[in-house]
Amino acid sequence: MKKLRKSVVFVLFAALAAPSFADNHEVESDGYDLMGEMILRPVFGLPATIIGAAVYAAVSPLTALFMIPKPHDSFVKLADTLVCKPAKWTFVRPIGDYRYNEGCARKVQPVVYQPAPPVVEAPKPMVKPQVQYPDDTNKKIDTIFKKRMMK
Repeated sequence: MKKLRKSVVFVLFAALAAPSFADNHEVESDGYDLMGEMILRPVFGLPATIIGAAVYAAVSPLTALFMIPKPHDSFVKLADTLVCKPAKWTFVRPIGDYRYNEGCARKVQPVVYQPAPPVVEAPKPMVKPQVQYPDDTNKKIDTIFKKRMMK
């Protein structure tokens, strides 16, 4: 019991003392940052991107279930977290910028579903007026027809 009490007191003091160590000052980078980045970026970033893509592909059927309720952006958030952020950390982040947390998700407003515009009806076919031949033309055609039929 005495050991537990000591560990609780230690954790409490450590938790209360942590904010006193926080400092927001800029640290100039030295040559070791560049060396560390040349080693750490490919060693940790590239496998993190590849593993993230594999996990994204494996979990995407479950993610489809989370697309049902609004805001319908679970695929975008998952891809941003598992694939895009590690890829940008590896390939895009400036050297020495350790607060770089830019993702690929575009900051756009969600799509508001609106009713479709009314469908434009196809133009109605025009009825061609029947050509009225003069009476003498009809008589000529009629006589020619009778002559041929009588043969």
